[in-house]
Amino acid sequence: MKNACRIYLLRHGDVINPMRTFYSQLDVPLSPKGKEQSIQVSRRLAEAGIGSIISSDLSRCRFMAEKLSEFSGVGPVFTAALREVNFGKWSGLTWEQIEEAYPGAFENRMNDLTNFRPPGGENLKDVRERALPVLMEACNSTCSSVALIAHGGVNRILLASILEMPLENIFSIDQGHACVNIVDIYPDGIKVVKAINLPFSQAI
Repeated sequence: MKNACRIYLLRHGDVINPMRTFYSQLDVPLSPKGKEQSIQVSRRLAEAGIGSIISSDLSRCRFMAEKLSEFSGVGPVFTAALREVNFGKWSGLTWEQIEEAYPGAFENRMNDLTNFRPPGGENLKDVRERALPVLMEACNSTCSSVALIAHGGVNRILLASILEMPLENIFSIDQGHACVNIVDIYPDGIKVVKAINLPFSQAI
C-alpha cells in the first residue's frame, strides 16, 4: 500500500469567553493560556515535519498557524471554509439569552442537531459541505503531512464524517483546546484514525 497522507487536525487554544457564549464565527481572542498552548503544540508539530499548513482565517486559529509556520518554515494558507459553525443571530449569546429570545429553539436544535439552522446560521450538513473538501483536497496535494487548524465544531464534524458516524453524534467526540487528532488517508481512499483529542503536550 502506498504511503498515506497524514492529517494533523488541530483545535485552536483556549479563548477569552467569560460569559460562556456561543461565539460562533465572532473573532474572539485567545487567552494567555491559549497562546501558550498554541506555541507548545506548534513547536512539537514542527518537529514532526509538516509539509503544509491550512487554517481557519479567524485569529484564534491564525495564531497557531503563524507560530507553526515560524517553527517549521512552511507558509500557512487561510480559508473561511474552516471557520466554526455559524450560529447566526445566536452568535455572542449565552444559552440563557438564546432561550429568552427564542423560546424552545435550543431544545429544537438538540432534537434535530443535523438539520436545525439557527436564524441566519448553518446546520451541520452545511459545515460538512464547506469543510470536508478542504481536508480531502489537502490529501490530494504532494505533501505527506498536513496541519489543519480549525474549531471544536468543525473538527467534530470532520472526524464524524471520516468515521462515517451520524452527525447527530458529534458530541461523542471530545475536542479540548489545542488538541491534536491524527488521521492517515491513503491514495485509495482508506482512512485510518490514529488518535483523537490528544492533549497538546502529547502531540507527537
